[in-house]
Amino acid sequence: MGKLVQVIGNLLLYGFLLWLLYDSTAREWDPWFAVVVAFVLVLAAVITAVPALHAKSVSPGAYPYDD
Repeated sequence: MGKLVQVIGNLLLYGFLLWLLYDSTAREWDPWFAVVVAFVLVLAAVITAVPALHAKSVSPGAYPYDD
């Protein structure tokens, strides 16, 4: 059930970003906002598509090096 919720959430998020991109290009011309939204969309797609970019494990109290 958890994975299904994540997939639905991602679809809603991507849909919202695509709507913002459409709104900033076709409806009202706002090139800077369109570039920012397109960058966020591309970055999210790359991170989703490349598994090596996903966090392998999260440990809030551990540091990768000794101070």
